[in-house]
Amino acid sequence: MQGIFNIIQRWVPLWNRETFFAGMSSTGQSESTNNFFNGWLPITTGLYSFVTKYEVALIEVYERESAEDFASEHRYRQAGPHQTLLKDAANIYTRTMFHKLQDQFDQVVQFVVIERYVEGNVRQLQVKSHSGRAESFELQIDLEKLTGNCGCKLFEYVGLPCCHLLKVSSKYDILKIPKAFIMIKWTIGANKFSRSYDESQLEGDNLRHALRHNHLSLRASNLFERASKMK
Repeated sequence: MQGIFNIIQRWVPLWNRETFFAGMSSTGQSESTNNFFNGWLPITTGLYSFVTKYEVALIEVYERESAEDFASEHRYRQAGPHQTLLKDAANIYTRTMFHKLQDQFDQVVQFVVIERYVEGNVRQLQVKSHSGRAESFELQIDLEKLTGNCGCKLFEYVGLPCCHLLKVSSKYDILKIPKAFIMIKWTIGANKFSRSYDESQLEGDNLRHALRHNHLSLRASNLFERASKMK
């Protein structure tokens, strides 16, 4: 038992693979939080100063997100002429998540797919490496509903289709990313109307562009929604 406890860092992460953590470990989350505050707040910061600077830092985050959302919508992402799934992904995901998915596409050629069991539209498969690595995962997919799961649990943990699912999609000529494997929070425009603010936050001479833009976008979206229901 002591030996198992001594290698706890190697087996505990496996228990979290079916829970969405955006690919971050608890240590990584802590380091990310510390890095966020270190840029703004020295260790001697008082409570009042902390609250004030925290709001400023948060607005900076919103500005960066707005800039990234704009780049995701308007900057072209390159995909090869025969990479139909990747072309579809370029129209779905933000730039950052597209590049992460591209890394999964690059690994597809390392695997072969073996059918283990067939029942109607359901396939139980084994996806294994042919590059000398002892890597093999069980995978199930419904070719009619375009749903399924892979033993590597990358989608459940990170929210992106794994290279094994992409390999199977290629085998069965699935030309678009199935909706079951698209996490909305990683898609283009997912943050566009997700924030709302009190009217009091919109007063004063120090109003930042990102705050104003997000507020007006939300108000416009609500107006369009109400107008569309009018006869």
